[in-house]
Amino acid sequence: MHPHNFTRLLEVMEPHVDHSRVVNQLRRTGDWALQIGQAYMESVQGADLSSVNEALNELYIEDEDYVSLRKSIDRFKNFNMIALAQKLSSHELLEFRRISAYVYRCNKKWTQSIELSKGDRMWKDCIDTANESADSDTIEKLLRFFCETSEKECFCAALYTCYAHISPDVALELGWVNGYHNFVMPFFIQTFKHTHLRLKSLEEKTAPKKEETAQDEVAATYGGLNGFNTGTLMIGNGDPTMIPPQMQQNGIDMSGFGVSNGGVPNGMPNMGMGM
Repeated sequence: MHPHNFTRLLEVMEPHVDHSRVVNQLRRTGDWALQIGQAYMESVQGADLSSVNEALNELYIEDEDYVSLRKSIDRFKNFNMIALAQKLSSHELLEFRRISAYVYRCNKKWTQSIELSKGDRMWKDCIDTANESADSDTIEKLLRFFCETSEKECFCAALYTCYAHISPDVALELGWVNGYHNFVMPFFIQTFKHTHLRLKSLEEKTAPKKEETAQDEVAATYGGLNGFNTGTLMIGNGDPTMIPPQMQQNGIDMSGFGVSNGGVPNGMPNMGMGM
């Protein structure tokens, strides 16, 4: 059968065949068969089958196509990732060794990933891996490594990138011992700013609310009045002879309430008469 016809046959039979069995059969036939079936495997890789993923990754490595390999690893992770990382760790091309460190990093093998990046002097990869690990010991080891190798700029970059996971006393110690005062200063500027913002936020949260303060002021104002400071209302009986001026002026008849027109209640002596 012509290879083009074989590829066409696989495309037609794609919904009706077991993809893993097809890949295994292609492997038994030979590497050239895998190459012929590469287009078919790429079309069915969406199923994320380990046999398909591993076969495609092998083809990408053989073709030195690190771009396609990286995309395949990012999208489909159902394969033996540690075995792939070990295989790529000694590859002659730098980009494949970087992929090896990346695979270790995806599997949280922080030490292996950082050591591999150190060997290739890929400092940014080292710093990014250490920051992703969020492990203070791992980050401190990397900082001390930068001090030992006199990588001042990398030391400063690591302090800034891994800021959230570095204890200030460690940064101060390394900066003082190695004379990296200018390189450690950005870290402390960021630390002081972060501390200031946290204290300011804490003060705002614990400060009394304005409404409560206003209510307290109103309560204090009324509490200072004579009628409230003793707990009783100081309301007097008043003068029985006193009639509101409006009632006197308008000539209101109060006789029905026991009050004569003169303003003195009936049956009560007039204290101002006969004296």
